[in-house]
Amino acid sequence: MTALRSIATVAAVVAALTLSIASPASAAFKSGIWQGDAYISKEGQFQRCAIVGDYESETDLGFGLAANGTYEVYLINKSWTLEPGQAAKVTIKVDDRPEVSGAFQVVSKDTLGTLMQDHPELVQAFKAGNVATITGFFGTLKFPLTGTAKAFGVMEDCVRQVKAGVQDGEKAAQAREKLAKIHGQDLFTLQPQAFAWRVLNDLPQDQFGIPKDVDQAMKRWNAALVWRIERGLGLVQSVGGSHSEEELRAELTKLKAPSCKGQLTSEADLRIMPGTETILPHVELSCTDVGNGSAAYEVLTFFPHASGNMIAVSHIGETLQIAQTADATFLNQVAAIAGQR
Repeated sequence: MTALRSIATVAAVVAALTLSIASPASAAFKSGIWQGDAYISKEGQFQRCAIVGDYESETDLGFGLAANGTYEVYLINKSWTLEPGQAAKVTIKVDDRPEVSGAFQVVSKDTLGTLMQDHPELVQAFKAGNVATITGFFGTLKFPLTGTAKAFGVMEDCVRQVKAGVQDGEKAAQAREKLAKIHGQDLFTLQPQAFAWRVLNDLPQDQFGIPKDVDQAMKRWNAALVWRIERGLGLVQSVGGSHSEEELRAELTKLKAPSCKGQLTSEADLRIMPGTETILPHVELSCTDVGNGSAAYEVLTFFPHASGNMIAVSHIGETLQIAQTADATFLNQVAAIAGQR
C-alpha cells in the first residue's frame, strides 16, 4: 500500500470547485458524464481545469489538473458539512491494482481533495480503469470510471488552451501598453488593427469591447479588428489609395447590395475631425431587411494613413442612432489622441 500526498498546504485547491469563475480562454465543457470548467483565483490568475462525474448519487468523483501540471482528485457531497483545513484518511483502489491511501484535505464544507503528483500510476489507473473503490469515514464508495480517458484528455486540452490564451493575453496587454504611448500624427502611421486598438484603449470597455471569438469575427467580416458596441459591432479595414466620398459610397452600395434583401439607401458627405482641419469622407448605409426581416444601419468614417491609403472604421447597429453614436464617439477619441503632444 502506498500513501497519497495531502493538499493541506495548497490553499488554491480550496477554491478549485467552488469559485465557478470561468477562465478567459476556456468556458464549460462536457465529455460523457463528465462536466468540466476552467477556474481562476479572485486575483484573476488561472489555477486549474477540473471535471466532475455526474453519478446521480449523493457523492460525486472529480479530478483536477492544476496550471503547474499536478493532478488532483476530489470527492464532493453537497450534504456534507465538513470543517475546512481538517484531514480525512482515505483509501483508493482501482480494479485489482494496489491500494493507495493517505489524507484527503477538507477544501470546503462539501469537498475533499488530494494531490496525485507522487502517484502517476494512480492517474493512469483512473484513466484506464473500470471501477474506483474509495473508502473513508463516509463508508465505501464505488465509481464506474466511464469515459475517464477521454475526459482527462479534454481536461488536459483545457489547461493547454487556457495557458496559451493567458500567454497571448499577456503579450497583447504589453502591445497595448506600448500603443497607449502613441499620440499626435503618429497615430496615422499605425496599421489598421493597431490604429483601432490605440483608440479602443481609451474608450469604455463596456461600450467598446473585444469579443472572445474575435479571431472568428475578423474572418467573418474580413476585418483587421472587430469590437462590440450596444446592439451592434464595429470593425476596421484598410482601403487602398485615396477616394472621394462619392466614390466610396458608390463602391459600398455595390458591395452591400447582394446581402440586402430589402431597400438599400446610402448617403455620403465630408466631416471635419474635431479640433483639426482634416477632412474625412463619411458614408451611411441603411438596409430595411438583411435577410431575416431585421434592418441594419452602417456608418463609416475614412481616416488618412501615412502610406497614402485609408483606414475605414465602420459601426453597424440595429438603429441608425446606435451606429451614428458609436461613430461619433470613435471619431472624437481619434481627434483627442491626434491632438496630444
